[in-house]
Amino acid sequence: MRRPAPTGLPSGRSWWDGLAVERARRAFVEDLRRQPGVRDPRVVTALGAVERHRLIDAAFTPVGELRPATSWRALRGEHDPAALLETVYSMDQVVVQLEGRPATVAHRGIVHHGRPTGQSSGAGLLAVTLQDLRLEEGHRFVEVGACTGILSAAAALITRRQATGVEIDADLAGEAAVRTARAGIDVRMVVRDGLRGLPDGPWDRIAGSFAVPAIPRAWWRGLAVGGVLTCTVSTGAPGWHATAVVEHGPDGTLGGRLRADTWGHVLARGVPWLPVPERPRAAARVRSSVPAPPDFRDRGFWVSLAHLLPRVRRHWPAGEDPVVVLVGDDGSRTHIAPDGSVAEVWGPRDLWAEAEEVHTRWSAAGRPTEFDLHLRDECQLVDGGPGLTWQLPGLDEGRSVRCRPARPHTTSPIRPHPLPAPAPTHRPPEERKST
Repeated sequence: MRRPAPTGLPSGRSWWDGLAVERARRAFVEDLRRQPGVRDPRVVTALGAVERHRLIDAAFTPVGELRPATSWRALRGEHDPAALLETVYSMDQVVVQLEGRPATVAHRGIVHHGRPTGQSSGAGLLAVTLQDLRLEEGHRFVEVGACTGILSAAAALITRRQATGVEIDADLAGEAAVRTARAGIDVRMVVRDGLRGLPDGPWDRIAGSFAVPAIPRAWWRGLAVGGVLTCTVSTGAPGWHATAVVEHGPDGTLGGRLRADTWGHVLARGVPWLPVPERPRAAARVRSSVPAPPDFRDRGFWVSLAHLLPRVRRHWPAGEDPVVVLVGDDGSRTHIAPDGSVAEVWGPRDLWAEAEEVHTRWSAAGRPTEFDLHLRDECQLVDGGPGLTWQLPGLDEGRSVRCRPARPHTTSPIRPHPLPAPAPTHRPPEERKST
Protein backbone atom coordinates (compact mmCIF):
# COMPACT_ATOMS: atom_id res chain seq x y z
CA MET A 1 0.00 0.00 0.00
CA ARG A 2 1.16 3.52 -0.67
CA ARG A 3 2.51 5.13 2.48
CA PRO A 4 2.11 8.90 2.36
CA ALA A 5 4.71 10.68 4.44
CA PRO A 6 3.20 12.78 7.21
CA THR A 7 2.79 16.35 6.10
CA GLY A 8 3.91 19.45 7.99
CA LEU A 9 7.34 20.85 8.78
CA PRO A 10 10.51 19.62 7.09
CA SER A 11 12.12 16.44 8.39
CA GLY A 12 13.83 16.86 11.75
CA ARG A 13 11.67 19.76 12.91
CA SER A 14 8.60 19.51 15.13
CA TRP A 15 5.63 21.84 15.44
CA TRP A 16 5.24 21.29 19.17
CA ASP A 17 7.04 22.68 22.21
CA GLY A 18 8.28 20.05 24.64
CA LEU A 19 7.19 21.82 27.80
CA ALA A 20 3.77 22.62 26.37
CA VAL A 21 3.32 18.96 25.38
CA GLU A 22 4.27 17.79 28.87
CA ARG A 23 1.70 20.11 30.44
CA ALA A 24 -0.98 19.08 27.94
CA ARG A 25 -0.37 15.37 28.57
CA ARG A 26 -0.54 15.76 32.35
CA ALA A 27 -3.79 17.72 32.06
CA PHE A 28 -5.16 15.09 29.65
CA VAL A 29 -4.61 12.29 32.17
CA GLU A 30 -6.21 14.26 34.99
CA ASP A 31 -9.21 15.14 32.82
CA LEU A 32 -9.58 11.54 31.69
CA ARG A 33 -9.67 10.27 35.26
CA ARG A 34 -12.66 12.53 35.93
CA GLN A 35 -14.71 11.38 32.93
CA PRO A 36 -17.99 9.55 33.72
CA GLY A 37 -17.50 5.80 33.82
CA VAL A 38 -13.69 5.86 33.56
CA ARG A 39 -12.37 3.74 36.43
CA ASP A 40 -9.52 1.48 35.21
CA PRO A 41 -6.10 3.02 35.96
CA ARG A 42 -4.43 0.72 33.41
CA VAL A 43 -6.59 2.19 30.66
CA VAL A 44 -5.91 5.76 31.77
CA THR A 45 -2.18 5.04 31.85
CA ALA A 46 -2.21 3.48 28.38
CA LEU A 47 -4.17 6.32 26.77
CA GLY A 48 -1.96 8.84 28.54
CA ALA A 49 1.15 7.09 27.20
CA VAL A 50 0.04 7.54 23.57
CA GLU A 51 1.69 10.68 22.22
CA ARG A 52 -1.34 12.05 20.46
CA HIS A 53 0.56 15.05 19.08
CA ARG A 54 2.76 12.64 17.11
CA LEU A 55 -0.29 10.94 15.58
CA ILE A 56 -2.25 14.11 14.68
CA ASP A 57 -0.64 17.25 13.27
CA ALA A 58 -3.76 18.86 11.77
CA ALA A 59 -7.44 18.87 12.65
CA PHE A 60 -10.81 20.49 12.02
CA THR A 61 -12.56 22.28 14.90
CA PRO A 62 -16.32 22.99 14.89
CA VAL A 63 -17.71 26.46 14.25
CA GLY A 64 -20.96 27.42 15.98
CA GLU A 65 -23.16 25.48 18.40
CA LEU A 66 -25.03 23.19 15.98
CA ARG A 67 -24.43 19.50 16.76
CA PRO A 68 -23.67 17.35 14.90
CA ALA A 69 -21.46 20.13 13.54
CA THR A 70 -21.47 20.99 9.83
CA SER A 71 -19.10 24.01 9.82
CA TRP A 72 -15.40 23.78 10.62
CA ARG A 73 -12.04 25.55 10.69
CA ALA A 74 -8.74 23.86 9.97
CA LEU A 75 -5.82 23.89 12.42
CA ARG A 76 -2.29 22.87 11.47
CA GLY A 77 0.57 22.38 13.85
CA GLU A 78 3.08 24.55 12.05
CA HIS A 79 0.67 27.52 12.09
CA ASP A 80 -1.56 26.93 15.15
CA PRO A 81 0.55 24.92 17.62
CA ALA A 82 -1.16 25.99 20.84
CA ALA A 83 -4.70 25.61 19.47
CA LEU A 84 -3.95 22.24 17.90
CA LEU A 85 -2.27 20.94 21.06
CA GLU A 86 -5.36 21.93 23.04
CA THR A 87 -7.60 20.17 20.52
CA VAL A 88 -5.52 17.00 20.33
CA TYR A 89 -5.38 16.60 24.11
CA SER A 90 -8.99 17.57 24.79
CA MET A 91 -11.68 15.10 25.81
CA ASP A 92 -13.58 15.74 22.56
CA GLN A 93 -13.44 13.85 19.29
CA VAL A 94 -10.71 15.08 16.94
CA VAL A 95 -11.76 15.41 13.30
CA VAL A 96 -8.89 14.90 10.83
CA GLN A 97 -10.79 14.47 7.56
CA LEU A 98 -13.85 16.25 6.15
CA GLU A 99 -15.73 14.84 3.15
CA GLY A 100 -12.59 12.89 2.24
CA ARG A 101 -10.31 15.94 2.47
CA PRO A 102 -7.60 15.77 5.16
CA ALA A 103 -7.01 18.69 7.50
CA THR A 104 -3.34 18.66 6.50
CA VAL A 105 -4.20 20.23 3.12
CA ALA A 106 -7.30 22.26 4.04
CA HIS A 107 -7.10 26.04 3.68
CA ARG A 108 -6.77 27.95 6.91
CA GLY A 109 -8.76 31.06 7.77
CA ILE A 110 -11.98 30.00 6.03
CA VAL A 111 -15.02 28.04 7.13
CA HIS A 112 -15.29 24.53 5.69
CA HIS A 113 -18.62 22.77 5.41
CA GLY A 114 -19.37 19.07 5.43
CA ARG A 115 -19.47 15.91 7.44
CA PRO A 116 -16.41 14.28 9.06
CA THR A 117 -15.11 11.19 7.30
CA GLY A 118 -12.19 10.64 9.66
CA GLN A 119 -12.05 11.32 13.39
CA SER A 120 -10.63 9.99 16.63
CA SER A 121 -13.43 9.47 19.14
CA GLY A 122 -13.54 11.34 22.43
CA ALA A 123 -11.08 10.23 25.10
CA GLY A 124 -13.78 9.11 27.54
CA LEU A 125 -15.35 6.87 24.91
CA LEU A 126 -11.96 5.34 24.08
CA ALA A 127 -11.38 4.61 27.77
CA VAL A 128 -14.79 2.99 28.28
CA THR A 129 -14.25 0.90 25.13
CA LEU A 130 -10.96 -0.47 26.47
CA GLN A 131 -12.57 -1.14 29.86
CA ASP A 132 -15.45 -3.06 28.28
CA LEU A 133 -12.96 -5.24 26.40
CA ARG A 134 -11.07 -6.20 29.59
CA LEU A 135 -7.79 -6.41 27.72
CA GLU A 136 -4.99 -8.53 29.12
CA GLU A 137 -1.41 -9.14 28.07
CA GLY A 138 -1.21 -11.40 25.02
CA HIS A 139 -4.73 -10.76 23.69
CA ARG A 140 -5.09 -10.48 19.91
CA PHE A 141 -6.84 -7.15 19.31
CA VAL A 142 -8.38 -5.66 16.18
CA GLU A 143 -10.08 -2.28 15.76
CA VAL A 144 -12.50 -1.68 12.89
CA GLY A 145 -12.45 1.95 11.75
CA ALA A 146 -9.04 2.73 13.27
CA CYS A 147 -8.53 6.16 11.62
CA THR A 148 -5.65 7.81 13.55
CA GLY A 149 -4.73 4.57 15.35
CA ILE A 150 -4.98 6.04 18.87
CA LEU A 151 -7.22 3.29 20.29
CA SER A 152 -5.16 0.56 18.62
CA ALA A 153 -1.98 2.13 19.99
CA ALA A 154 -3.34 2.07 23.56
CA ALA A 155 -4.46 -1.54 23.09
CA ALA A 156 -0.97 -2.49 21.90
CA LEU A 157 0.52 -0.97 25.06
CA ILE A 158 -1.89 -2.94 27.29
CA THR A 159 -1.56 -6.28 25.48
CA ARG A 160 2.20 -5.88 24.92
CA ARG A 161 1.85 -7.23 21.41
CA GLN A 162 0.97 -5.98 17.95
CA ALA A 163 -2.52 -4.52 17.59
CA THR A 164 -4.30 -4.41 14.23
CA GLY A 165 -6.30 -1.48 12.90
CA VAL A 166 -8.69 -1.93 9.98
CA GLU A 167 -9.46 1.23 8.00
CA ILE A 168 -11.33 1.61 4.70
CA ASP A 169 -9.53 4.85 3.77
CA ALA A 170 -6.07 4.09 2.39
CA ASP A 171 -4.68 7.55 3.14
CA LEU A 172 -5.83 7.50 6.75
CA ALA A 173 -4.43 4.00 7.21
CA GLY A 174 -1.10 4.89 5.66
CA GLU A 175 -0.76 8.01 7.77
CA ALA A 176 -1.60 6.10 10.96
CA ALA A 177 0.89 3.34 10.12
CA VAL A 178 3.74 5.80 9.64
CA ARG A 179 2.94 7.83 12.72
CA THR A 180 2.43 4.93 15.15
CA ALA A 181 5.70 3.40 13.92
CA ARG A 182 7.53 6.67 14.53
CA ALA A 183 5.97 6.82 17.99
CA GLY A 184 7.43 3.37 18.68
CA ILE A 185 4.08 1.55 19.03
CA ASP A 186 3.43 -1.75 17.26
CA VAL A 187 0.26 -1.17 15.23
CA ARG A 188 -0.43 -2.89 11.92
CA MET A 189 -2.84 -1.04 9.66
CA VAL A 190 -4.88 -3.02 7.12
CA VAL A 191 -6.90 -1.34 4.35
CA ARG A 192 -10.27 -2.99 3.83
CA ASP A 193 -14.00 -2.58 4.42
CA GLY A 194 -14.34 -3.93 7.93
CA LEU A 195 -18.09 -4.47 7.52
CA ARG A 196 -17.38 -7.19 4.98
CA GLY A 197 -14.59 -9.06 6.70
CA LEU A 198 -11.71 -8.93 9.15
CA PRO A 199 -8.11 -9.96 8.46
CA ASP A 200 -6.64 -13.10 10.00
CA GLY A 201 -8.52 -14.13 13.14
CA PRO A 202 -10.03 -15.35 15.27
CA TRP A 203 -9.60 -12.35 17.56
CA ASP A 204 -9.67 -12.24 21.35
CA ARG A 205 -10.93 -8.67 21.37
CA ILE A 206 -12.76 -6.69 18.65
CA ALA A 207 -13.57 -2.98 18.89
CA GLY A 208 -15.90 -1.32 16.38
CA SER A 209 -15.02 2.38 16.22
CA PHE A 210 -18.10 3.49 14.29
CA ALA A 211 -21.79 3.00 14.98
CA VAL A 212 -23.79 0.25 13.30
CA PRO A 213 -27.53 -0.59 13.31
CA ALA A 214 -26.70 -4.16 14.35
CA ILE A 215 -23.54 -6.18 14.93
CA PRO A 216 -22.10 -7.20 11.55
CA ARG A 217 -21.76 -10.91 10.90
CA ALA A 218 -18.09 -10.50 9.97
CA TRP A 219 -17.35 -9.24 13.47
CA TRP A 220 -19.00 -11.89 15.61
CA ARG A 221 -17.85 -14.68 13.29
CA GLY A 222 -14.27 -13.46 13.77
CA LEU A 223 -14.50 -13.57 17.57
CA ALA A 224 -12.50 -16.29 19.33
CA VAL A 225 -14.09 -18.50 21.98
CA GLY A 226 -13.85 -16.54 25.20
CA GLY A 227 -13.53 -13.33 23.19
CA VAL A 228 -15.24 -9.98 23.73
CA LEU A 229 -16.61 -7.58 21.10
CA THR A 230 -17.84 -4.03 21.68
CA CYS A 231 -19.38 -1.41 19.40
CA THR A 232 -21.90 1.41 19.30
CA VAL A 233 -25.42 0.55 18.10
CA SER A 234 -27.40 3.43 16.60
CA THR A 235 -30.61 3.86 14.62
CA GLY A 236 -29.22 7.05 13.07
CA ALA A 237 -30.83 9.29 15.73
CA PRO A 238 -28.13 11.54 17.24
CA GLY A 239 -27.71 11.05 20.98
CA TRP A 240 -29.88 7.92 21.17
CA HIS A 241 -27.05 5.39 21.01
CA ALA A 242 -26.13 2.33 23.03
CA THR A 243 -23.02 0.23 23.61
CA ALA A 244 -23.12 -3.47 22.77
CA VAL A 245 -20.77 -5.80 24.65
CA VAL A 246 -20.88 -9.35 23.29
CA GLU A 247 -19.04 -12.43 24.55
CA HIS A 248 -18.38 -15.71 22.76
CA GLY A 249 -19.04 -18.35 25.40
CA PRO A 250 -17.08 -21.60 25.79
CA ASP A 251 -20.17 -23.53 24.59
CA GLY A 252 -20.15 -21.59 21.32
CA THR A 253 -23.04 -19.27 22.20
CA LEU A 254 -23.06 -15.51 21.70
CA GLY A 255 -24.74 -13.09 24.04
CA GLY A 256 -24.22 -9.94 26.01
CA ARG A 257 -25.65 -6.58 26.95
CA LEU A 258 -26.83 -3.42 25.25
CA ARG A 259 -26.15 -0.41 27.47
CA ALA A 260 -27.66 3.07 27.09
CA ASP A 261 -24.49 5.11 27.26
CA THR A 262 -23.15 8.61 27.69
CA TRP A 263 -20.94 8.39 24.61
CA GLY A 264 -21.15 6.68 21.25
CA HIS A 265 -19.11 6.45 18.08
CA VAL A 266 -20.27 8.25 14.94
CA LEU A 267 -22.08 6.46 12.12
CA ALA A 268 -20.20 4.47 9.52
CA ARG A 269 -18.62 6.33 6.64
CA GLY A 270 -21.25 7.48 4.15
CA VAL A 271 -24.22 6.74 6.44
CA PRO A 272 -26.18 9.93 7.21
CA TRP A 273 -28.02 10.85 10.38
CA LEU A 274 -31.79 10.66 10.14
CA PRO A 275 -33.06 13.79 8.34
CA VAL A 276 -34.83 16.77 9.92
CA PRO A 277 -37.77 17.75 7.67
CA GLU A 278 -38.76 21.41 7.54
CA ARG A 279 -41.33 22.61 10.03
CA PRO A 280 -44.78 22.38 8.43
CA ARG A 281 -46.55 25.65 7.62
CA ALA A 282 -49.97 24.25 8.47
CA ALA A 283 -51.50 24.91 11.88
CA ALA A 284 -50.60 22.36 14.52
CA ARG A 285 -52.97 20.10 16.37
CA VAL A 286 -52.63 20.97 20.05
CA ARG A 287 -52.84 18.75 23.11
CA SER A 288 -52.54 20.12 26.64
CA SER A 289 -51.33 18.57 29.90
CA VAL A 290 -49.30 15.76 28.39
CA PRO A 291 -46.62 13.81 30.29
CA ALA A 292 -43.46 15.92 30.52
CA PRO A 293 -40.46 14.71 28.48
CA PRO A 294 -38.00 12.67 30.56
CA ASP A 295 -34.58 14.14 31.28
CA PHE A 296 -31.94 13.40 28.64
CA ARG A 297 -30.08 11.44 31.33
CA ASP A 298 -32.89 8.86 31.30
CA ARG A 299 -30.93 7.24 28.51
CA GLY A 300 -32.68 3.89 28.77
CA PHE A 301 -35.94 5.52 27.72
CA TRP A 302 -34.44 7.40 24.78
CA VAL A 303 -32.65 4.28 23.51
CA SER A 304 -35.90 2.31 23.77
CA LEU A 305 -37.69 5.09 21.90
CA ALA A 306 -35.09 5.06 19.12
CA HIS A 307 -35.65 1.37 18.44
CA LEU A 308 -39.39 1.14 19.05
CA LEU A 309 -40.11 4.26 16.96
CA PRO A 310 -37.74 3.71 14.02
CA ARG A 311 -36.98 6.59 11.65
CA VAL A 312 -37.73 9.08 14.44
CA ARG A 313 -35.14 11.38 16.03
CA ARG A 314 -34.87 14.35 18.31
CA HIS A 315 -34.02 17.76 16.84
CA TRP A 316 -32.31 20.46 18.89
CA PRO A 317 -33.37 23.89 17.60
CA ALA A 318 -30.74 26.61 17.50
CA GLY A 319 -30.59 29.01 20.41
CA GLU A 320 -31.90 28.57 23.94
CA ASP A 321 -35.39 27.24 23.10
CA PRO A 322 -36.00 24.44 25.65
CA VAL A 323 -38.81 22.80 23.69
CA VAL A 324 -38.38 19.09 22.94
CA VAL A 325 -38.77 18.41 19.23
CA LEU A 326 -39.35 14.95 17.74
CA VAL A 327 -39.37 14.50 13.96
CA GLY A 328 -40.06 11.55 11.70
CA ASP A 329 -38.92 11.03 8.13
CA ASP A 330 -42.60 10.83 7.07
CA GLY A 331 -43.07 14.53 7.91
CA SER A 332 -44.51 13.93 11.39
CA ARG A 333 -43.37 16.43 13.98
CA THR A 334 -44.17 17.17 17.62
CA HIS A 335 -43.07 20.05 19.87
CA ILE A 336 -43.45 19.33 23.60
CA ALA A 337 -43.06 21.94 26.32
CA PRO A 338 -40.51 20.85 28.95
CA ASP A 339 -43.21 20.86 31.66
CA GLY A 340 -45.72 18.96 29.50
CA SER A 341 -48.15 21.89 29.46
CA VAL A 342 -48.67 21.63 25.71
CA ALA A 343 -47.78 19.44 22.74
CA GLU A 344 -48.05 20.68 19.16
CA VAL A 345 -48.50 17.96 16.56
CA TRP A 346 -48.05 17.99 12.77
CA GLY A 347 -48.18 15.27 10.17
CA PRO A 348 -49.79 11.83 10.05
CA ARG A 349 -48.51 10.61 13.45
CA ASP A 350 -48.71 11.97 16.97
CA LEU A 351 -45.11 11.18 17.87
CA TRP A 352 -45.43 12.18 21.52
CA ALA A 353 -48.49 9.95 22.00
CA GLU A 354 -46.40 7.07 20.63
CA ALA A 355 -43.51 8.10 22.88
CA GLU A 356 -45.85 8.10 25.90
CA GLU A 357 -46.73 4.48 25.16
CA VAL A 358 -43.02 3.58 24.98
CA HIS A 359 -42.44 5.35 28.30
CA THR A 360 -45.25 3.31 29.87
CA ARG A 361 -43.65 0.08 28.65
CA TRP A 362 -40.17 1.18 29.75
CA SER A 363 -41.43 2.14 33.21
CA ALA A 364 -43.33 -1.15 33.61
CA ALA A 365 -40.14 -3.04 32.75
CA GLY A 366 -38.31 -1.32 35.62
CA ARG A 367 -36.82 1.66 33.73
CA PRO A 368 -33.80 -0.33 32.51
CA THR A 369 -30.59 1.27 31.26
CA GLU A 370 -29.12 -2.09 30.24
CA PHE A 371 -30.78 -4.73 28.10
CA ASP A 372 -30.03 -8.38 27.38
CA LEU A 373 -28.71 -8.94 23.85
CA HIS A 374 -29.14 -12.37 22.26
CA LEU A 375 -27.60 -13.31 18.91
CA ARG A 376 -29.55 -16.05 17.17
CA ASP A 377 -28.38 -16.90 13.67
CA GLU A 378 -29.09 -13.71 11.69
CA CYS A 379 -31.33 -12.27 14.41
CA GLN A 380 -30.25 -10.02 17.25
CA LEU A 381 -32.87 -9.76 19.97
CA VAL A 382 -32.87 -7.05 22.65
CA ASP A 383 -34.77 -7.82 25.87
CA GLY A 384 -35.38 -5.13 28.49
CA GLY A 385 -37.99 -7.05 30.46
CA PRO A 386 -41.70 -7.88 30.11
CA GLY A 387 -43.21 -5.89 27.25
CA LEU A 388 -39.93 -4.27 26.22
CA THR A 389 -38.28 -6.28 23.45
CA TRP A 390 -37.16 -5.50 19.92
CA GLN A 391 -34.92 -6.73 17.13
CA LEU A 392 -31.86 -5.06 15.74
CA PRO A 393 -31.81 -4.97 11.93
CA GLY A 394 -30.11 -8.03 10.50
CA LEU A 395 -26.88 -7.60 8.60
CA ASP A 396 -25.66 -10.05 5.99
CA GLU A 397 -22.31 -9.01 4.53
CA GLY A 398 -23.46 -5.39 4.59
CA ARG A 399 -26.97 -6.10 3.23
CA SER A 400 -30.04 -5.78 5.43
CA VAL A 401 -32.08 -8.94 6.06
CA ARG A 402 -35.36 -9.45 7.89
CA CYS A 403 -35.38 -11.37 11.16
CA ARG A 404 -38.03 -13.83 12.15
CA PRO A 405 -40.56 -12.39 14.61
CA ALA A 406 -39.22 -12.19 18.15
CA ARG A 407 -40.60 -14.65 20.67
CA PRO A 408 -42.93 -13.26 23.32
CA HIS A 409 -41.10 -12.40 26.53
CA THR A 410 -40.81 -15.23 29.04
CA THR A 411 -39.29 -15.36 32.47
CA SER A 412 -36.57 -17.73 31.29
CA PRO A 413 -33.73 -16.24 29.25
CA ILE A 414 -33.46 -16.84 25.52
CA ARG A 415 -30.49 -19.07 24.87
CA PRO A 416 -28.62 -18.29 21.65
CA HIS A 417 -27.86 -21.07 19.21
CA PRO A 418 -24.22 -22.20 19.09
CA LEU A 419 -22.17 -20.60 16.36
CA PRO A 420 -21.12 -22.71 13.40
CA ALA A 421 -17.43 -23.50 13.32
CA PRO A 422 -15.55 -20.62 11.69
CA ALA A 423 -14.32 -21.15 8.16
CA PRO A 424 -10.53 -21.26 7.65
CA THR A 425 -9.17 -17.76 7.35
CA HIS A 426 -6.68 -16.57 4.78
CA ARG A 427 -5.31 -13.29 3.58
CA PRO A 428 -6.79 -12.44 0.17
CA PRO A 429 -4.21 -11.38 -2.40
CA GLU A 430 -5.87 -8.00 -2.92
CA GLU A 431 -5.54 -7.00 0.72
CA ARG A 432 -3.28 -4.00 1.06
CA LYS A 433 -1.30 -3.35 4.20
CA SER A 434 0.77 -0.44 5.36
CA THR A 435 3.37 -2.50 7.14
